[in-house]
Amino acid sequence: MHKEIDKRYQAAPEILADLKNVRQQLEQTSAQVMDDSMRSARMIQDVEEYSVSPSRYETRKVRSYHHGLQVLSVAVLIAVMIVTAFLYRRSKLRANAIAPAAIASGKLYTQMNAVEQLGFVDEQEQRISAMMGDRPMKLNDEAIKAIKSNLDRYAARTDSTSAKPGGESLRVIYGRAAPIIPLIAPSFSERKIPLVVGIYLPMIESEYKPCFENSAGSKGLFQFMPQTAEQYGVARGDMCDVEKMAPAAAHYIADRMAELGDDSQSMTLVLLSYNRGADSVREALRSLRETDSHYERNFWTLFANRDKLDDTFRNESAYYIPSFFAAAIIGENPQTFDLQTPPLSTMVPNSESPKSSPN
Repeated sequence: MHKEIDKRYQAAPEILADLKNVRQQLEQTSAQVMDDSMRSARMIQDVEEYSVSPSRYETRKVRSYHHGLQVLSVAVLIAVMIVTAFLYRRSKLRANAIAPAAIASGKLYTQMNAVEQLGFVDEQEQRISAMMGDRPMKLNDEAIKAIKSNLDRYAARTDSTSAKPGGESLRVIYGRAAPIIPLIAPSFSERKIPLVVGIYLPMIESEYKPCFENSAGSKGLFQFMPQTAEQYGVARGDMCDVEKMAPAAAHYIADRMAELGDDSQSMTLVLLSYNRGADSVREALRSLRETDSHYERNFWTLFANRDKLDDTFRNESAYYIPSFFAAAIIGENPQTFDLQTPPLSTMVPNSESPKSSPN
């Protein structure tokens, strides 16, 4: 579907004109097919009535017959192409009836209307998904709105100065991430983890506060529990050390990728396991499989079936992945949110690639 305004229908007369052109093309093609078929038939009849040198004129008759078939095939192919074009334009028109309007170049997110914002979120979600790996999934309206809801909460944070996560302005948060990203990116790259995961995971965990500790006892940039940090080689006293916690977080993500997969859809489950725990994710997938053995294996399927899952998923985990996408959309489009930093994925060391794909 085209999001550029100059490639979309603007009014009903344009649609009618387009349909009229397609009808005329079909009529012309049909007439041409009939003319070519009749011409081929006359050629064959003339040859058959010729009574001299059978071998010579038999060859000409066969050639004429083949030529007639070729002309007919080309004409049919043209007709099929025209019909296909018509159906495509009609489907595009139907999609555009519910699709967001084109996003004006250079417009801030807060200046867009609701339809434009949905279009922006839809487009950028696909971009982030492609950065996460192969096989990105096209989301439905409910999923896009869930991401937008989180994005709206982020976008509303402009002048607040609270020191707690959830209270500072976007400029402070994303500005704080800039000098830390080069320190953590190599750990994720070494384990073949998409860097977009390594960059935006601490954004939704601690908002890049290296020593933040929550009420449950999770601590540090990546919000490990002390026992989990020790399991991955980090002493409790070192949990505020970014350069020690980054390898531990990358190791944890790599372990989950080995279990759950490494394409774009599987990475949503990997991220979910970071919030919810690998056992809980497996149990949720197992529960869903009992009711639908052909389900799509990704977070968005769990989100769509959240009413079948536990309260913790419905009230907390269901909004973890939408929050991740919201944070990544802002970080990769800073100018759209009036931020002064470049896209965060461009801040990795020169030897790294911001679009690394997992193996």
